[in-house]
Amino acid sequence: MTTMAPDTGSGVTVERMLLQYEVEQFLYHEAGLLARHEYDAWLELFTDDLRYYMPLRRNHAARAPETIEHDDALAVIDDDKPFLAERIAKIATGKAWTDDPTPRVRHLITNVVISDVEPGSDEFTVTSHFLINRNRVEDEQDSFIGCRVDRFRRTPEGLRVCRRRILLDQSVILSKNMSVMF
Repeated sequence: MTTMAPDTGSGVTVERMLLQYEVEQFLYHEAGLLARHEYDAWLELFTDDLRYYMPLRRNHAARAPETIEHDDALAVIDDDKPFLAERIAKIATGKAWTDDPTPRVRHLITNVVISDVEPGSDEFTVTSHFLINRNRVEDEQDSFIGCRVDRFRRTPEGLRVCRRRILLDQSVILSKNMSVMF
């Protein structure tokens, strides 16, 4: 368990910088696994009690404040780790039309912000922005842009994600399928 030293007024501690680096390297490693379609290794980055959730987004009137949908809202994706394992197993059969031929996928991760770091706690929150580009066959290209709010947990195996909330900027998804991993 890593504990954070008290802030000395500068706003930055060595421990905080090391945690930032560790989290960013974790997210870059994850993006690389997804680009190489190493889904079994990717799945190991999550805890067994994972909730992997993407609520539907709604458009709001200009004067109305945007509300973030609650965890019990209707969702595009609401998976746990066993369900993600089933999705990966289906892709591995070679019979998933969405992955034949294998798509070229790139995940760009940016704006990584760590919050909710409590002394003595093994969990904290990481918010990051993403751009996912997927190309398949000659004429299919999809872009997904949004924000992820991850709950990280430090385990004996290292950092793991125990909760992922995916917030797409799009309120209407124009892709033919949602086989991409976020």
